[in-house]
Amino acid sequence: MTEDDAELVGLIDNELDESSRNALLARLANDEQLHKRYDELWEAGAPIAASLDALLEQAPLPRLRASLPMDGPVRRPSVRSARFALRELAAGVLIGFLASAAAWIALSFGPLEERDDWRTAVLEYMSLYTNETLAPFNPDASLQVEELSALSAQVGVKLTPDKVALPGLRFTTAFILSYDGSPLGEIGYVDDTDAPVVFCVIADGRADAPIRTERRGKFSLAEWSRGGRGFLVVGRMPKERAAELAQTLQTRI
Repeated sequence: MTEDDAELVGLIDNELDESSRNALLARLANDEQLHKRYDELWEAGAPIAASLDALLEQAPLPRLRASLPMDGPVRRPSVRSARFALRELAAGVLIGFLASAAAWIALSFGPLEERDDWRTAVLEYMSLYTNETLAPFNPDASLQVEELSALSAQVGVKLTPDKVALPGLRFTTAFILSYDGSPLGEIGYVDDTDAPVVFCVIADGRADAPIRTERRGKFSLAEWSRGGRGFLVVGRMPKERAAELAQTLQTRI
């Protein structure tokens, strides 16, 4: 992100002081290229901000605050600062901000003991995904390698763009979460309608098990275990489609 981009995002989120704001507005009035970049940042961030707003409205904040460590004062992030992080993502910053947002979403649903298992935790936050959640992200090959390498190091499974490529789906992002102390990696995709699909890997020491499919509400799940790792494909799709995707991944990983 350039210095101009940072200032433009600050203007979009109303984070600039009066002097900086007036100076930037004057530049926008006389610089066509700068104004075009402003429009691009605004349009890229709008659907992400809308999705995040919906998540913030539904988040159980008292329970979230109770789950935070109390070593120091708790800082409640503002909606504006959260939007700023995600709009930086849309402008081209590394997807690390998205991982933070997704981790926050998963945490906000309450203590781990209130969930059935890690699959339920994945479904809880994925139920908030819309067709606008992952669609804005379209990393190039080098960024895909970088994201997958970081995830691989955490879950102990070698993941590359070729290994995780799936027919009919477009790779959007890869990031790391945690469930009950175990690293939980998520790889996001969208289909040709921008509907989200995720592939998850958790390093939880589980015994090997063949692919098993099930239906939970609107979601189909296909899971298997190998080498102390659990794998899961989930999306709003027929069970047969989830099983096919799982089989494709199982043969490569």
